[in-house]
Amino acid sequence: MRSGADYIKVRIGRMTYRLSAGGDAQRTYDIAATADAMMDQIAKRHPGLNQVSQAVLALVNAIGMMENFHLEQETAFKERDVSAIRSDELRAELDRLREQFWEMKKDLLYYQNLCEVYEKKLTERGTAEEDLDPARHSRRGRRVRVGDSQMTIEETLPEDESDPETDKQETISL
Repeated sequence: MRSGADYIKVRIGRMTYRLSAGGDAQRTYDIAATADAMMDQIAKRHPGLNQVSQAVLALVNAIGMMENFHLEQETAFKERDVSAIRSDELRAELDRLREQFWEMKKDLLYYQNLCEVYEKKLTERGTAEEDLDPARHSRRGRRVRVGDSQMTIEETLPEDESDPETDKQETISL
């Protein structure tokens, strides 16, 4: 037999009921308060109805609210599932782009190294030619080397667009 602590007394409409609390009395009080508010709302809208009719209308309204909640919940679950799928797709795309980035970085390092090797070979070739025929070199005038025509990005910028911090460093080094 159940103890008296499992039951609570609540007022719904114009009647007092003894309800089983099921271990959570506060939840049962909250549900009863919602049912009472629904009954009062029906009584205010339709003052001529008896209490049984008010209870039936309140039940229909409660079921309608429950159905709306289930539809909203179902929509939210579908949106969550779509978001999870989209998130997985975006993660896969991010991983693909990271892999592509590292491949490009490897290629860049390879080509930078290759450029350094060729620049070194060209420099060695130029000094070897000068060593072979110094008279011919003196007749030709100044020979342009590979690095002579190269410029940095800062050198190509107009004076007014240059970085003020770089300008400070240049004036200090003078």
